[in-house]
Amino acid sequence: MTHVSAMFVRKMIEQAPGSLDPAALWHSVGLTPADAADPSAGVQDIVYYGLLETLAAAEAPDISFHLRTSAGMKCADFGAIGLAWKSAPTLRRSFQRHDRYARAFNTTSTFRLIERDGKNLWTHHRPEPKRLGMYLSTEGTMGTYVAMCRETTFAENKPEAVQFCHPEPAGSLKALEEYFQCPVTFGADIDAIILPEDRLDKPNTVGDESIWRFLTAHIEETLADQDAEETLTQQIVQNIVNMLSEGVPTLSDVASEFGMSARTLQRRLAEEGHSFQTVVDEARRQLAERFLADTRYSIAEIAFLTGFSEQSAFTRAFKRWAGRTPGAFRLGASARVR
Repeated sequence: MTHVSAMFVRKMIEQAPGSLDPAALWHSVGLTPADAADPSAGVQDIVYYGLLETLAAAEAPDISFHLRTSAGMKCADFGAIGLAWKSAPTLRRSFQRHDRYARAFNTTSTFRLIERDGKNLWTHHRPEPKRLGMYLSTEGTMGTYVAMCRETTFAENKPEAVQFCHPEPAGSLKALEEYFQCPVTFGADIDAIILPEDRLDKPNTVGDESIWRFLTAHIEETLADQDAEETLTQQIVQNIVNMLSEGVPTLSDVASEFGMSARTLQRRLAEEGHSFQTVVDEARRQLAERFLADTRYSIAEIAFLTGFSEQSAFTRAFKRWAGRTPGAFRLGASARVR
């Protein structure tokens, strides 16, 4: 199950239009303000997207609450991870390994610093669903990274450009351009902040390599403990969930993500009592259940999004996984919500 930290829920509700009742918003996500004080608390991603859509509807036609949230984010909000970002010697070092750290707050997305055509891109990948709440969440996420860059370097720091995969949402382009202070485009092949090369390697304002090394060592120890508790199978299932929107990945694709050969991955899975096909099926099941809980998506669309060419094949597979048809599962999920 993918989740978003309750910290983001709290921050977004704090920026809600005055026409909305904060207590009702908290109730809609199944949390209280006291719950959100727990660093481990979170909500399912589709619940979070629903919250953002409620806020957007109340603020329309000009939507900017998610960027006000981004502007108010501080490195300290992310604990040791944020302090490691801030104390890194350069902005490039801030980004290094942060793709791994980000999952402590957001298991719906993956991040990576890449070079393409001579440009440096901080990239973001998030699986389906395609809906306004996800688009606003993506914009806010990238806005948060820019806010952290500005805190770490200088207040006027701006990217060369920002690009998003999703179509332009009605009412937010003006706010995006004002916030990022650079060209913003939509329909790209990947979400990315395009970063100037020279700025990546200038010293950070409060950078301190000794503190940075201490903090990153501490974080790595903490994550190592978490990884030890999470089996390789669980890690691979989540990895496949994040890749399914681009098609069912091959064994070699997944093995390369984990830095091992296909044969080694097969052996490791066998040691935990699984095959590659069983973990692919589990990833498809988990993603299908997420979509079935959201009535915006037809069963035919869910079949496509989970890698099936025909709805009938999806229905047979889901019945094998869950013991009931997708339609019956959806009815049960709706009854639980009510």
